[in-house]
Amino acid sequence: MVIDVSQASDARVNNLLLGGTDHYESDREATRRLTELAPNIRQLARLSRQFLLRAVRHLAAERRIDQFLDHGAGLPMRENVHQVARRVHKSARVVYIDNDPVVLAHARMMLDDERTLILDADMLDTDSILSCCEQAGFLNRQAPVGVLFVSALHCVADEQDPWRHVKNLMDRLPSGSCLALSHLVSDDAVRREEASRLMRRLTGHPWTVRSTAEVDRFFDGLRPVGGPLGDVAHWKPGPGLKLKLADLTWIAYGGVARKP
Repeated sequence: MVIDVSQASDARVNNLLLGGTDHYESDREATRRLTELAPNIRQLARLSRQFLLRAVRHLAAERRIDQFLDHGAGLPMRENVHQVARRVHKSARVVYIDNDPVVLAHARMMLDDERTLILDADMLDTDSILSCCEQAGFLNRQAPVGVLFVSALHCVADEQDPWRHVKNLMDRLPSGSCLALSHLVSDDAVRREEASRLMRRLTGHPWTVRSTAEVDRFFDGLRPVGGPLGDVAHWKPGPGLKLKLADLTWIAYGGVARKP
């Protein structure tokens, strides 16, 4: 496997922001440049990760969901979706979906077991994802599914219509399925475009920082649970979680919502 380390990777940049070690100079440069535009970006990355783990815990314990689709899974961390879910349901199944070669290599080495499925797929390729899950006998389409898009959809351009893809997936899952989603946002259009343009150049991916109103659209037709949509730091915060943000120009925005 040949990895182009001259260009930053979204997954490696996020790993660096979370304090990980799997990154190169191109990723460090991208992180430095992004931090200049959004000084609280490291805090936002941590808040999004904490939100992901709280959301999975809530879906497993309160919504009795025992199967999860983790889109844009990123590099494995010390605490991962399957570990959180299996503290509630020992047989919980998790599908990790990514197409970054570094992510896939680490995931196959660290996460692979009979109750995890690691898919090399575009996270918007719903047909392929569901087909692979069904062929592996891994997804019960009659039971609710926890759908995770946490810190992932900023890598998708508006022209790809990520709203249609998310809706298409939720439409194909049964009632009671839930969407957990977070997204880097700013309601300052100039800053959004500046950050998007920078990260497109550094990563080669169609980075698109969005407004809160644009992220709200991902939840159309769904009912928020656990709290309203908003800054994910405030979604069912646990003890000891610091909620005072240094810069409200940028926030990690989203929430959890249920399909009626």
